[in-house]
Parts: sequence; C-alpha cells; structure tokens
Amino acid sequence: MSNTELKTTFNTAAILYEEVRPGYPEELISDVVDLSGIENHSRILEIGCGTGKATRSFAERGYEMVCLDIGADLIAVARERLKKFPNVAFGTEAFEAWESENKFNLIISATAFHWVDPKVRYLKASEVLESDGFLAVFSNQHVRKDEGFFAESQSLYDKYYSPLTENRPTHATNFPGVEVFQEPIKRVYPWTQTYSSEQYIKLLSTYSGHIALPDKNRGLLFDGIVNLIETKYDGQITKHYQAVLDLRQTK
Repeated sequence: MSNTELKTTFNTAAILYEEVRPGYPEELISDVVDLSGIENHSRILEIGCGTGKATRSFAERGYEMVCLDIGADLIAVARERLKKFPNVAFGTEAFEAWESENKFNLIISATAFHWVDPKVRYLKASEVLESDGFLAVFSNQHVRKDEGFFAESQSLYDKYYSPLTENRPTHATNFPGVEVFQEPIKRVYPWTQTYSSEQYIKLLSTYSGHIALPDKNRGLLFDGIVNLIETKYDGQITKHYQAVLDLRQTK
C-alpha cells in the first residue's frame, strides 16, 4: 500500500482515534508559544489536525486558526469537540492542494508532517508563513521498544505483520525549501502511559499499518497481543513515549 493510500486510513477510525490517541505535553505547547513569540492576534495554520488533539491547546489561547485535514470524518469529530471556539476554522483538503490569500505567523503539524509530499512540505510552508514566521513540527514517539512486552511481542509482528511502506522521515536537510528556514530548535519531552489490553488494542487500531493489514492477520496479531498482556503482564503495559519538537523560523 502506498503512502497516499495509507494516509487515508485514519479517517476510517475517527471516533476511536479521538478516544485513544494521546495528546501532547502542555510543556511542549507552551514552548511553541513562547519560543515563536506569537501574540494574541497571531494566525496559526495546522496541517493534519485529525480530531484536534493538538488544536485545543492553541484554540484555548485565542489564536485565529485554520486547520486542514484530508479526512472528512476526522474533521467532523474535530468540529464537534471544538465547536465552542469561533476562532477555529476547518478545511477538508490536503495542504499540497490548499490555497490561501492570507499569511500565517505559525504553522503547526502534530504527527502529520511526514505525510505531506516531501517535495512540497517545506517550500509551501515557507510560502504561507510571514517573513519571520515559525514552523512547529512535533510528534509522540515510542521509545524503549526493546524492553519487556514490546520486545517479546516482536515475534508476533514477525509472524503476522509486514511493513507496508518504508519509514517516512519527518525532517531532512535535503528536502526542497528546508534551506529557507534557520537551524531548528529541538526539544524532547519524556512521558509514559499505561494501557489495559483492551485500550492497547484500540490504540493499535488507529495506526495506519495495523488498519491496512488483512483482517485475518490483524485478528491473529491482536489475539496474540491480548494473550501476552493478560498472561504475562497482569493485564496492563506501560508505554514510554517522548514528544519531540522541531521548531524552525524562516530566514
């Protein structure tokens, strides 16, 4: 399955995505606000808002926001949960095809920037930013994957799961347009989340690669994971995350 097809899978799990996908540390959000120096009247563009996991933290601060996502069902959930914020507008279209007459002070993209065409992502971001604007790309990354349950469950993945696409790096020095930005400010924010076996299966059910698996493989994989958690890990596991921020200002 191509990247183009994979990035549409999230829309099929919009309600579940809102239920179980984690948000982002408040410290990260505060750093984006403080380091970018955005003011009360500043305009923010969000690329790939999903159900609004990161949107709310900025909406609550009163910024004028335009939030894009290709998933109509994801946008529907985001509209509902953020309906009390008149400062937030939504668009159901890809950033690559989107056009705007306005410039923005800040672009944010939470666990979504890697889905944007690498030939476009930095070039277009620089075009829609003010001359001193900022691009904040952040995501939650799983760390300590070689320990405990996660190491032990690898045999199940070896049996039932095959990568459907190559890794998609979010940042690189050779992407067109990256030279328009200054050297990035990078920050890391460690945190953990404990899941029951049911919660963890719900979480996996929002990942593109798992959604795209054949039904039989996905069922066998999930059954094996539940059995492992229940029999060897007392019904719950703790996942170690680090939220990673890459903040860049235009030159």
